[in-house]
Amino acid sequence: MKQKELLRSQIEEERRKLDDMLACGTTVEEAYGQSLVVDTLIEQYMEL
Repeated sequence: MKQKELLRSQIEEERRKLDDMLACGTTVEEAYGQSLVVDTLIEQYMEL
């Protein structure tokens, strides 16, 4: 269960980074790369 909580925390942090990137007008490539990080963490979370 602790691993799932850690992943949830990581997902929230990475989503904040993505939101900040979008608010700052980052490039599409950078935003896409960050969204892939978030997606990967969500997939790991769902597998637990």
